Amino acid sequence: MKGLVAWFADNPVAANLLMAVILIGGLIGVDTVEKEVFPSQETKIINVGMSYLGAGPREVEQQIVVRIEEAIADLVGIFQISSTATQGYGNVRIEVIEGYDVKEVLNDIKARVDAINTFPSSVERPIISQNINRVPLMFFTLYGDVDDAIMKATAQQIADDMALLNGISQVTYRGTKDDQMNIEISEYNLRRFNLTFDQVATAIRNSSLNLPAGNIKTRLGNVQVQTRSQAYNADDFANITIISYADGTQLKLGDIANIRDGFADVDLEVGFNGVKAIDFQAMISDQPDLFGGTQSARDYIEKARKVLPAGLKIDINYEMRQLFDSRLNLLTGNAIGGLLLVFIILMLFLRPILAIWVCVGIATSFAGALWLLPYSDISVNMISMFAFLMVLGIVVDDAIVVGESVYSQQQKGNLGVPGSAEGAKRVFKPVVLAVLSTIIFFFPMIDVPMEVKPHTHSIFFVVVFCLLFSLIECLLILPSHLSHMKPERPSRFLFLQKVTQIRIWFSGKLNQFAQQVYQPQLVKCLNNAGATTVGFLMAVLLAISVFVGGWMNVSFFPQVPQSFIIANVNLPEGSAYNEALRIANHISQVAEDMRTDESLLNANKQQPFLTEIKKTASGNNANVFVGLQLSESRTVSAKQVTERFKQLIGPIPEAKQYSLAFSFGGSSSDISLNLNITSNDLQDQQAASQQVVKTLSAYPGISNVRSSLESARVEVELALKPHAETLGITLNQIARQVRQGFYGEEVQRIPRGKEDVRVMLNYPKEHRTELDLLNNMRIRTNAGVEIPLEEVADIQLVPGYTKIDRVDRKRNIQISADIADGYDAMQTVNQMLNDNLQTWQRQIVGFDLKTEGNLRAQATFQSTMAINFIMALLAVYVLMAVAFKSYSEPFLILTAVPFGFVGAILGHTIMGHDISMMSFLGFLACAGVVVNDNLVLLDRVNQLRDNGANAIEAVLQAGQDRFRAIVLTSLTTFVGLMPILFEKSGQAQFLIPMVISLGFGVLLASTVTLILVPCIYVLFDKVKNRVKQVLKINSGIGSRSQLNELEMD
Repeated sequence: MKGLVAWFADNPVAANLLMAVILIGGLIGVDTVEKEVFPSQETKIINVGMSYLGAGPREVEQQIVVRIEEAIADLVGIFQISSTATQGYGNVRIEVIEGYDVKEVLNDIKARVDAINTFPSSVERPIISQNINRVPLMFFTLYGDVDDAIMKATAQQIADDMALLNGISQVTYRGTKDDQMNIEISEYNLRRFNLTFDQVATAIRNSSLNLPAGNIKTRLGNVQVQTRSQAYNADDFANITIISYADGTQLKLGDIANIRDGFADVDLEVGFNGVKAIDFQAMISDQPDLFGGTQSARDYIEKARKVLPAGLKIDINYEMRQLFDSRLNLLTGNAIGGLLLVFIILMLFLRPILAIWVCVGIATSFAGALWLLPYSDISVNMISMFAFLMVLGIVVDDAIVVGESVYSQQQKGNLGVPGSAEGAKRVFKPVVLAVLSTIIFFFPMIDVPMEVKPHTHSIFFVVVFCLLFSLIECLLILPSHLSHMKPERPSRFLFLQKVTQIRIWFSGKLNQFAQQVYQPQLVKCLNNAGATTVGFLMAVLLAISVFVGGWMNVSFFPQVPQSFIIANVNLPEGSAYNEALRIANHISQVAEDMRTDESLLNANKQQPFLTEIKKTASGNNANVFVGLQLSESRTVSAKQVTERFKQLIGPIPEAKQYSLAFSFGGSSSDISLNLNITSNDLQDQQAASQQVVKTLSAYPGISNVRSSLESARVEVELALKPHAETLGITLNQIARQVRQGFYGEEVQRIPRGKEDVRVMLNYPKEHRTELDLLNNMRIRTNAGVEIPLEEVADIQLVPGYTKIDRVDRKRNIQISADIADGYDAMQTVNQMLNDNLQTWQRQIVGFDLKTEGNLRAQATFQSTMAINFIMALLAVYVLMAVAFKSYSEPFLILTAVPFGFVGAILGHTIMGHDISMMSFLGFLACAGVVVNDNLVLLDRVNQLRDNGANAIEAVLQAGQDRFRAIVLTSLTTFVGLMPILFEKSGQAQFLIPMVISLGFGVLLASTVTLILVPCIYVLFDKVKNRVKQVLKINSGIGSRSQLNELEMD
């Protein structure tokens, strides 16, 4: 390989062509690489959903959920089964183990579920699907005071058209209801005409149908025979004959029923800036094209505005490209700033032409990475863009080491190609080992939990590609360019003369510092090598104690402020929809009033800061979305607006759950726990959950503690009276006729556009809202006898479930809570479990409490990263041991790693940031970088030892020779990250913890390289010499005088 380095140094055409190919490849990569806001992710989740309309949660659990769980429980590849049974619907969520093929597991589940033959007859077919994590492209709203049917038809047309556009995979919308034909017959009319729901349903099915009767084969050809009497609208159904009397008169359905051709009775209302609306999301295509998809959507919406029905308008609320462009501008600006700072640092100590070629090497490395990204299925997204910024200060290290080595050769008079080749070959070994060790330390990012894998994969591939091309550039291209550097001469330009004077002054001061400050201090440390080593070791132990002892807060994922606020209120299940609508209207009005709020306007310099207000009321949920101006367009922070918003909203005591979020993922709970007990009794479960809720609420910083176990709602339970069977009444007849009256009998479904419209037969809506109707209801026997319901059935009001959660085939109660800034969620939970878990397990049979959500992901992430980091350390040790042919020197190289951790802890303390997932990733990056300086130093020490120097002479001279390279690599890495480190924008807050770990870790580790490594090297040398002497004495070779000398030592 060293011969290849010399060949390229002597062949500038080959070097230039290689660089040109890389740069052209980078241009091609920029055009072909996929672009998206967040990296896409294949989920490992399979859902099995099944409707059992009209059934309560307990029936759904027993008849649907449990049967599915038992059928699939023994399948290979399942990590966890979690289920939810609600009113009329059951869902089983299967999490697949990492490494198993989701498609194969899905097919196995489908086969098992399809084989179940014990489902109730009235259930609908199960829907089995893999979760597809589609990324939003654009949010827009259709709004106006027009008829619901017109608005729905327009929304369907927009969604269908836009789904066919380039760059868009799917368009979803919310704010419409399913079409439904309601045939309502009162109990009075049933009794008046001596009818049953079954008779009416049978008459409708017999009359409303299209039925093919086959073909008649005539001599002239086949003739299709077909009956076409399907009713499609209210008039068609009204004309259906229910009874034909002997006198020729007929009783039509329209005579006894109120027929409404409208929408399903669903509690849903969406509003936009006070007007009725439909909310849209356009999803990016499977092959992400953020720019093309956004432009396609814009063009379509612009055209649609011109042809919308009168009274309708359409507005774009938010484009994900805005976020992409904002982050791109942020990172580009910081990258340019970082590059300029790096260039200035290099100019202060190296010749300008050398500094320029080093910076050209950065561009070449980035171009090579962009060239390969499309082939590795990595897109240009927020995370990969940050990876480029982070690696800026890393890739420059290799070029600095090579350039400084070549520069040193030229200062010694070894000019031209020989000096350039010799300089590159002298550092060939440490540079290659540095790149390989850095890549190894980044490998743990490959094996991480699913939640963070898309982020870590983007970082890993960008860094690896940049490092590989940096290696190619600094060994094969840079030496050729530096070989043409002529001896430095005074410039005829005044500006360049000043630059040269400044550079000579800084370079001289650096050399003076190395000789007059560093060297004497290093001599003192070497004379007290043991004490110096112990001092550094104490610093490591102190940092570990601070972290393990809980002195620093740990949060799994940093919450980054965004340009919106989401107010979400959940009322207890069974709450009146009007109450949810009232709360949604109240919050929406408060948001509207904030437009003129004096305190917020003053904070924003009297400029508007709200862009939109979107209200949604659905069932027991009220949700209000408040759009804000982009962060760079306002001075008031999202947190300030949120705090004022919360103050103006006031307390909502009737809410079961209430949150105000101003970040992605901000509405998720900080603490999430799964509680299981053996008993399925509602009161026992409530008692157990209340104990946990009460205990958790008492810890400092904890707020908004809540349980998924709803307060019991009232259920009507029907039981057959003993004498009812003697009247020919069965429990099945009672249940079926009550269901027909209140929930309804689905008579048939009729096709209409893309929907199958349900035709429902039941009591009038105003009667279905009254419990008193049960007392007046009649049960009809097969003989046509009418008997009051209360005469044949006991009617009781009992407490019942609103929702039943299950995890791993056991009923589950989820306990969730929020925690204030400055408190550690994991530490709080661990303390609660240590203090109370055993007591609870003694008191409650089968009590089990486990972490879930972010806490589980955090624990998995930390344990996985710890194991992978140890494996990376071992791999780097083996690599260094083989390269240096030594068992001890790899330990010296790796001494920088724990001090990278010390620097990360110190940096987070100074900057006032919590330790997060990004902090750990930054430490990994730091571990890969900090060993580089140790490599450079030890390689020089070994060269000097090979030339006959003793240990102390070698480390002193190596420290002097490599002082500039070590200082420059550390400074350029830190300086390259400084712009993002001190960035105040909300977008940067996500990245800063990683930058802190890397930047401060590298700075501290350079001190370790220059001071601690020489001390340990000398100690190792002394121990090695002493062991050799002992071995000689034990083998009888040593003399008595040697033994005396050893004893004196």
